[in-house]
Amino acid sequence: MTKKDRKQVTNSGSRTNPGVRVAVAFALLAGAAAASAATLSIADAVSVRKANFKEIGGAFKTVNDELKTGAPDINTVGPAAKDIARRAALVKDHFPAGSGPESGLKTKAKAEIWSNPTEFGKYTAALARSAKALDTAARSGDLAAMTKARDALGKTCKGCHSQFREK
Repeated sequence: MTKKDRKQVTNSGSRTNPGVRVAVAFALLAGAAAASAATLSIADAVSVRKANFKEIGGAFKTVNDELKTGAPDINTVGPAAKDIARRAALVKDHFPAGSGPESGLKTKAKAEIWSNPTEFGKYTAALARSAKALDTAARSGDLAAMTKARDALGKTCKGCHSQFREK
């Protein structure tokens, strides 16, 4: 490669292209953020888990209360259903090893979550599916579909709680 060729590559190639440098920097930052999230302390993991479930419960109450009126405000139901779906998709990652009763922290999570991860995984997957179905129904504005999806989500929550949550 001649000096002229090297100069052209340097001026126009991806090795020093500012856009590529910015993209690489963002990718490295995103990777660092993901690694940081994966290394939360057990206490922080339990806190994040509890906060997420509290938000899901609050949003579910909002949806439920609106549906009970018989004429729900879709501008209220829609965002709540979307929030439930977003948060439900995170639940599977909120139970790292060591964050159960053995941690000594206040948690209602039963040890069975970690001793029977396959069964627990079925519930977290069902939660994500049911929450997504509620979000889809809310976006449709169909009262019957929203009611059916709300009931299915409630049944999913109850099933998991009966097996994997202390009373």
